[in-house]
Amino acid sequence: MPVQRQADGRYAQLLWQPTMTRTFGIFFSIIVLACLTSCLIGAGTHGSLKGYQYQTMKDNLDSAVTYVIKSNENIIRDTVGNKILAYVGNGKQDTIIDNSYNDGHTYVTLKIKTDKGQCDYIFRYYGSEEDWKRAKTSEIFICYAYDEYGQGGSEGNGGVGSKTLKHLTEVFEKELVVKVDEKLHLTHSETE
Repeated sequence: MPVQRQADGRYAQLLWQPTMTRTFGIFFSIIVLACLTSCLIGAGTHGSLKGYQYQTMKDNLDSAVTYVIKSNENIIRDTVGNKILAYVGNGKQDTIIDNSYNDGHTYVTLKIKTDKGQCDYIFRYYGSEEDWKRAKTSEIFICYAYDEYGQGGSEGNGGVGSKTLKHLTEVFEKELVVKVDEKLHLTHSETE
Protein backbone atom coordinates (compact mmCIF):
# COMPACT_ATOMS: atom_id res chain seq x y z
CA MET A 1 0.00 0.00 0.00
CA PRO A 2 1.57 3.31 -1.02
CA VAL A 3 2.36 5.77 1.75
CA GLN A 4 1.63 9.44 1.41
CA ARG A 5 4.12 11.84 2.81
CA GLN A 6 3.61 15.25 4.15
CA ALA A 7 5.56 18.03 2.58
CA ASP A 8 8.15 18.02 5.39
CA GLY A 9 8.58 14.20 5.34
CA ARG A 10 7.30 13.81 8.88
CA TYR A 11 4.86 10.96 8.16
CA ALA A 12 7.60 8.78 6.68
CA GLN A 13 9.77 9.41 9.76
CA LEU A 14 6.98 8.22 12.08
CA LEU A 15 6.75 4.93 10.16
CA TRP A 16 10.54 4.43 10.38
CA GLN A 17 10.91 5.34 14.09
CA PRO A 18 8.82 2.46 15.59
CA THR A 19 10.74 -0.06 13.48
CA MET A 20 14.11 1.20 14.82
CA THR A 21 12.78 1.27 18.40
CA ARG A 22 11.53 -2.31 18.09
CA THR A 23 14.86 -3.45 16.56
CA PHE A 24 16.83 -1.76 19.34
CA GLY A 25 14.52 -3.28 21.99
CA ILE A 26 15.04 -6.79 20.62
CA PHE A 27 18.81 -6.29 20.39
CA PHE A 28 18.95 -4.89 23.95
CA SER A 29 16.84 -7.79 25.29
CA ILE A 30 19.18 -10.35 23.70
CA ILE A 31 22.23 -8.67 25.26
CA VAL A 32 20.63 -8.55 28.74
CA LEU A 33 19.52 -12.18 28.49
CA ALA A 34 23.03 -13.28 27.46
CA CYS A 35 24.59 -11.44 30.40
CA LEU A 36 22.14 -12.89 32.91
CA THR A 37 22.59 -16.40 31.55
CA SER A 38 26.38 -16.22 31.86
CA CYS A 39 26.01 -15.38 35.56
CA LEU A 40 24.13 -18.63 36.18
CA ILE A 41 26.62 -21.07 34.65
CA GLY A 42 28.46 -23.42 37.02
CA ALA A 43 28.23 -23.45 40.81
CA GLY A 44 27.55 -19.77 41.25
CA THR A 45 29.78 -17.28 39.53
CA HIS A 46 32.94 -19.02 40.74
CA GLY A 47 32.06 -22.48 39.46
CA SER A 48 33.67 -25.68 40.72
CA LEU A 49 37.26 -26.76 40.12
CA LYS A 50 36.61 -30.22 41.59
CA GLY A 51 34.12 -31.75 43.99
CA TYR A 52 34.04 -34.58 46.49
CA GLN A 53 30.70 -36.23 47.28
CA TYR A 54 29.97 -38.45 50.29
CA GLN A 55 27.13 -40.82 51.13
CA THR A 56 26.39 -39.03 54.39
CA MET A 57 24.48 -35.98 55.54
CA LYS A 58 26.07 -32.52 55.53
CA ASP A 59 26.37 -32.34 59.34
CA ASN A 60 28.46 -35.54 59.38
CA LEU A 61 30.67 -34.27 56.56
CA ASP A 62 31.05 -30.90 58.28
CA SER A 63 32.09 -32.57 61.55
CA ALA A 64 34.71 -34.70 59.77
CA VAL A 65 36.07 -31.70 57.81
CA THR A 66 36.30 -29.63 61.00
CA TYR A 67 38.08 -32.47 62.81
CA VAL A 68 40.65 -32.87 60.01
CA ILE A 69 41.31 -29.12 59.80
CA LYS A 70 41.86 -28.85 63.56
CA SER A 71 44.05 -31.95 63.80
CA ASN A 72 46.23 -31.43 60.71
CA GLU A 73 49.20 -29.14 61.41
CA ASN A 74 49.60 -28.47 57.67
CA ILE A 75 46.16 -26.82 57.46
CA ILE A 76 45.55 -23.29 58.68
CA ARG A 77 41.90 -22.25 58.85
CA ASP A 78 41.59 -18.60 57.82
CA THR A 79 39.06 -17.03 60.20
CA VAL A 80 39.84 -13.39 59.48
CA GLY A 81 37.03 -11.56 57.72
CA ASN A 82 37.58 -9.00 55.00
CA LYS A 83 37.13 -5.47 56.29
CA ILE A 84 35.07 -3.15 54.14
CA LEU A 85 34.77 0.58 54.78
CA ALA A 86 31.13 1.56 54.29
CA TYR A 87 29.71 5.07 54.11
CA VAL A 88 26.55 5.28 56.19
CA GLY A 89 25.53 8.83 55.31
CA ASN A 90 26.06 12.34 56.66
CA GLY A 91 29.80 11.99 56.09
CA LYS A 92 30.03 9.04 58.53
CA GLN A 93 31.60 5.68 57.84
CA ASP A 94 31.59 2.28 59.48
CA THR A 95 33.62 -0.91 59.14
CA ILE A 96 31.85 -4.05 58.05
CA ILE A 97 33.38 -7.51 58.31
CA ASP A 98 32.54 -9.54 55.19
CA ASN A 99 32.82 -13.30 55.61
CA SER A 100 30.71 -14.24 52.60
CA TYR A 101 33.41 -16.63 51.35
CA ASN A 102 34.55 -17.63 54.82
CA ASP A 103 31.53 -18.17 57.05
CA GLY A 104 32.66 -21.67 58.10
CA HIS A 105 29.17 -22.98 57.39
CA THR A 106 28.73 -22.73 53.63
CA TYR A 107 32.21 -21.54 52.61
CA VAL A 108 35.53 -22.36 54.26
CA THR A 109 38.82 -20.61 53.56
CA LEU A 110 42.07 -22.35 54.43
CA LYS A 111 45.75 -22.52 53.67
CA ILE A 112 47.67 -25.76 53.26
CA LYS A 113 51.42 -25.79 53.90
CA THR A 114 53.62 -27.48 51.28
CA ASP A 115 57.37 -27.93 50.79
CA LYS A 116 57.37 -24.82 48.56
CA GLY A 117 55.17 -22.56 50.72
CA GLN A 118 51.41 -22.72 50.99
CA CYS A 119 48.36 -23.17 48.77
CA ASP A 120 45.18 -21.17 49.40
CA TYR A 121 41.70 -22.63 49.00
CA ILE A 122 38.09 -21.62 49.32
CA PHE A 123 35.73 -24.56 49.25
CA ARG A 124 31.98 -24.76 49.62
CA TYR A 125 29.45 -27.25 50.89
CA TYR A 126 27.12 -27.99 47.98
CA GLY A 127 23.43 -27.13 48.33
CA SER A 128 21.26 -25.02 50.61
CA GLU A 129 20.14 -25.31 54.23
CA GLU A 130 17.03 -27.16 53.06
CA ASP A 131 19.11 -29.61 51.01
CA TRP A 132 21.38 -30.27 53.98
CA LYS A 133 18.46 -31.18 56.25
CA ARG A 134 16.99 -33.84 53.97
CA ALA A 135 19.71 -35.05 51.57
CA LYS A 136 21.43 -38.37 52.27
CA THR A 137 24.53 -37.23 50.37
CA SER A 138 26.72 -34.19 50.80
CA GLU A 139 29.57 -32.62 48.91
CA ILE A 140 32.39 -30.14 49.17
CA PHE A 141 33.85 -28.52 46.10
CA ILE A 142 36.81 -26.24 45.50
CA CYS A 143 35.65 -22.77 44.40
CA TYR A 144 39.01 -20.98 44.33
CA ALA A 145 42.54 -22.30 44.65
CA TYR A 146 45.97 -20.69 44.34
CA ASP A 147 49.35 -22.39 44.45
CA GLU A 148 52.54 -21.27 46.16
CA TYR A 149 53.24 -18.79 43.36
CA GLY A 150 49.77 -17.24 43.22
CA GLN A 151 48.76 -19.20 40.12
CA GLY A 152 45.17 -20.42 40.06
CA GLY A 153 41.70 -18.99 40.31
CA SER A 154 38.26 -20.46 39.69
CA GLU A 155 36.29 -22.10 36.91
CA GLY A 156 34.18 -18.95 36.63
CA ASN A 157 37.12 -16.63 35.91
CA GLY A 158 38.54 -18.66 33.05
CA GLY A 159 39.65 -21.74 34.90
CA VAL A 160 43.02 -22.98 36.03
CA GLY A 161 45.69 -24.53 33.84
CA SER A 162 45.71 -28.33 33.92
CA LYS A 163 49.18 -28.65 35.49
CA THR A 164 48.37 -26.11 38.23
CA LEU A 165 44.95 -27.69 38.84
CA LYS A 166 46.52 -31.14 39.16
CA HIS A 167 48.99 -29.85 41.77
CA LEU A 168 46.29 -27.96 43.70
CA THR A 169 43.89 -30.90 43.82
CA GLU A 170 46.66 -33.33 44.81
CA VAL A 171 47.59 -31.14 47.81
CA PHE A 172 43.92 -30.66 48.79
CA GLU A 173 43.20 -34.37 48.52
CA LYS A 174 46.33 -35.47 50.40
CA GLU A 175 45.88 -33.08 53.33
CA LEU A 176 42.08 -32.88 53.60
CA VAL A 177 39.98 -35.23 51.45
CA VAL A 178 41.82 -38.51 52.16
CA LYS A 179 41.72 -37.76 55.89
CA VAL A 180 38.00 -36.92 55.74
CA ASP A 181 37.49 -40.30 54.01
CA GLU A 182 39.32 -41.98 56.90
CA LYS A 183 37.36 -40.09 59.57
CA LEU A 184 34.01 -40.96 57.95
CA HIS A 185 35.07 -44.52 57.01
CA LEU A 186 33.78 -43.73 53.51
CA THR A 187 35.23 -43.27 50.05
CA HIS A 188 34.25 -40.09 48.23
CA SER A 189 33.05 -39.83 44.63
CA GLU A 190 34.61 -37.11 42.49
CA THR A 191 32.45 -34.50 40.78
CA GLU A 192 33.18 -31.53 38.57
